[in-house]
Amino acid sequence: MSQAKMNEYKEYKKNKKQILAKQKKKKLADKVIVWVVSLAVACGLIAALGITFRNMYRDYKASQPDYSVSSFVLDDLTGITEETEAAE
Repeated sequence: MSQAKMNEYKEYKKNKKQILAKQKKKKLADKVIVWVVSLAVACGLIAALGITFRNMYRDYKASQPDYSVSSFVLDDLTGITEETEAAE
């Protein structure tokens, strides 16, 4: 081994605890970032689905007939009432 490699190895051996601690922190930080991004994407998808289903439900309810009116109005499509009024 060259002297440079030996010095690098000795430096690594001397600072092994700090180096391993840094690696461990970096792995933990990476995991946290992945979880946060995944959670944000999942929440976005759930919100989009919720809005879509809400809009579909509103459209469905708007397409249903309105039975709240109590009187029945029949349009004179054939002109029968005009003929009877004219005959009188």
